[in-house]
Amino acid sequence: MKLHRMVLTNYRGITHREIEFPDHGVVVVSGANEIGKSSMIEALDLLLEAKDRSSKKEVKEVKPTHADVGAEVTAEISTGPYRFVYRKRFHKRCETELTVLAPQREQLTGDEAHERVRAMLDETVDTCLWQAQRVLQSSSTAVVDLSGCDALSRALDVSAGEAVALSGTEPLLIDRVEDEYLRYFTRTGRPTGEWAAATTRLRAAEEAVAEAAAAVAQVDEAVRRHAMLTEELAELTARRQEAAKALDTARAAAEAVAAVRAQLKEAELLAGAARDRAGASRAAADERRRLRTDIEARSAAIGELEAAVAAAAEDHSTAAEVAESAEAAAEQARKVLEDSQIRVDAARETVQQLVEREEVDRIAARLAKIDATDRDLARVTDELATITMTAEDMRAIEAAAAAVDVALGQVEFAAARVELAAAADVEVRVGGEVLTLTAGQSWSQTISAATDLELPELLSIRLVPGTPASDMQAKLDAAREALASALRKCGVADVVAARELDQRRRELVARRDRLRAAGEALTGDESADRLRARLAGLTGRQPQTADLFEVDADTARAALETAAAAHKQAIADCEKRRKVAEAAGRKLTERQTQLTVLREKLTGAGVELAQARDRLQVQRETVGDDELMVTAQAHADEAARVAGVVTTLSEELARTAPDEVAATFEEAERRATALAARHAEMADALRDVGTQLKVYGTEGRKGRLDEAETEREHALAEYGRVQRRAQAAELLRSVFTRHREATRLRYVEPFRGEVQRLGRIVFGESFEVEVDSSLRICSRTLAGRTVPYESLSGGAKEQLGIVARLASAALVAKEDSVPVVIDDALGFTDPERLVKMGSVFNAVGGDGQVIVLTCSPQRYAAVDDAHHIELAG
Repeated sequence: MKLHRMVLTNYRGITHREIEFPDHGVVVVSGANEIGKSSMIEALDLLLEAKDRSSKKEVKEVKPTHADVGAEVTAEISTGPYRFVYRKRFHKRCETELTVLAPQREQLTGDEAHERVRAMLDETVDTCLWQAQRVLQSSSTAVVDLSGCDALSRALDVSAGEAVALSGTEPLLIDRVEDEYLRYFTRTGRPTGEWAAATTRLRAAEEAVAEAAAAVAQVDEAVRRHAMLTEELAELTARRQEAAKALDTARAAAEAVAAVRAQLKEAELLAGAARDRAGASRAAADERRRLRTDIEARSAAIGELEAAVAAAAEDHSTAAEVAESAEAAAEQARKVLEDSQIRVDAARETVQQLVEREEVDRIAARLAKIDATDRDLARVTDELATITMTAEDMRAIEAAAAAVDVALGQVEFAAARVELAAAADVEVRVGGEVLTLTAGQSWSQTISAATDLELPELLSIRLVPGTPASDMQAKLDAAREALASALRKCGVADVVAARELDQRRRELVARRDRLRAAGEALTGDESADRLRARLAGLTGRQPQTADLFEVDADTARAALETAAAAHKQAIADCEKRRKVAEAAGRKLTERQTQLTVLREKLTGAGVELAQARDRLQVQRETVGDDELMVTAQAHADEAARVAGVVTTLSEELARTAPDEVAATFEEAERRATALAARHAEMADALRDVGTQLKVYGTEGRKGRLDEAETEREHALAEYGRVQRRAQAAELLRSVFTRHREATRLRYVEPFRGEVQRLGRIVFGESFEVEVDSSLRICSRTLAGRTVPYESLSGGAKEQLGIVARLASAALVAKEDSVPVVIDDALGFTDPERLVKMGSVFNAVGGDGQVIVLTCSPQRYAAVDDAHHIELAG
């Protein structure tokens, strides 16, 4: 099969496009994304597969978006001996046209044209190979499946050395065997069709026989059960008669016992009434006696209460006198306590005034000391204010004096020394100072500055020291000036005076600190002003008379202690008297309460006695005491008589053994009831069985059993016939399958060899692959390292997929070849392998037709003699 020309009109977004393909070699169709490259393959499939009026989703999706017209697809194809031009219009004004150009010209339209194209393709094209020879964008890395390609199988048979005559009918026998097998089995080996129908018929016939046999068995069982129930019913009738006789005997005995029990019950009722009457009469007599006794006891109790009331009244009078006396004594004690409290308060006030007087004296003395300290502190402070020298100033003076001493030593060390020795009395002027020397006298001086030495009227000498001596003299002068400035600042003449003044300053500071500490100690937490305020307050509270202070503090304190002791004793006496008065009051209250209670009891007892006498009088008016006693005795005798009758009847009832009679009657009644229920149950069951037998007689169950057994024999014969045919078809298919698998195993090697030949162009000489019997690549080996196909990279999978398809294209016979379509592949391939893949295309592209669709034509630049077609938008 070869594609020569293809025209798309109003297809999706394509208005019109026509492409002519070379008969052989590689053709690269390139264009931008979404320009419609993949749509060409889609359009070719719709042209060959779908009818123009198809409502499939795939057909609806290609309707043009730019106009309300139908999509048109035209293709010129050659396959086998045929070459034809085929056109279809979808969606609007649907139309199909076919023009057969060879081997003889034909023109067909509509479904006839469609069926004619399908027939030509079925006759000449291996559709499985046509689908397998595509590398699409959506599945570029999927493993290629060539197991169903008959054209490739024939080519591999030839390559494997099999003598095969290519008649074109090789798959027909296999298909017929497969069709025969599928009449009896599913593809998974489960029964279906005639084999399943025969199995189902036999199973249904056997189930019908079993069902009919079970129905006949039910009839036999019903006959047997009818006879058994008839026999049991006769036996139950005899047992019921015996049970009825026993029940009558037990009922008569129970009735006799019931009669005695009724007499006993009536006697017990009479005895109960007699006992009630006797009890009521006895209670009335007892109540009469109790009432008389109660009246006598209440009369005696009233006498006792009257005596108790008199005694309680006397006790109450005595308690009142005692309480009055105790209250008077307590009042007297309270007055004594008040007098002692007044004396204690007076003594305490006297002591307080004396204490405050002593506090006045202490504060006055303390303030005198504070004032003296303040005066001394003021004098010291004033004297310190006259001294301007500070400790810092003294340190500066000491430092300046030390600097003068150091400079003086340096001057003496560096200066020139002048020594004079007088041979006779002479007068010399040195630096303006006149110096008189006697004969033999010597004089010397260190000179650090220019000095004039003169002998009046004789000689004038100028002594000039060197530069170091001058510098030392300048330092000495500066040090002396600094010392003089520090002394002037402090107002002293020399260092000795400064030291004396500093010593005086330190003494004054120490004394000032001592005076301040003494002042703080004297004041304490209180200031002098607060002390003066306290003194003024205390002085204001002192009495104006002076006779208070004639008594000393010790005498006043002794008087306070004596008054406090007397007051304490008065408190104790007052408390004692109070407690005695309270006890007397409580006793008086108790006597009063006791007297009141006794009087209330006496009143209540009088009322109760009167009520009791009234009740006795009322009862005597109804019945007298003697008559009441006689009636009670008569009722007691009647109760005794009736009790004797009850005893006699109880003994008679005991002799009849009522419990045993009742048990016997209950058991007889229960047995008769059970036998009656069983008899009714058996009768119902017998009627049901009889009814079933009548129904069974109208159903013809034996006839149905015979029919079911006949059907089973026919089904079994049919099952055996179909079984033999199914087993033969299964055996034939298994033989063909084994033969085909063996053949596939033989032609795996030629296919594997072709894949390795082409693959080594890309992957190198160490490239090997493993291929299964379905011609699928399982793994790849490079440099001795094997990797499963699924674990390879996307680029390697894509390259192996193209190599496998080109290998199959190279193997198939020329008349069986189909175009290899590669849609935008090799996107995962690096530049080096793109060049090697170009060599693969060169190796096989000249023998068949390879159509490459891509948006990157540079990927296929290494393909020699490739025909390029660029699509424009």
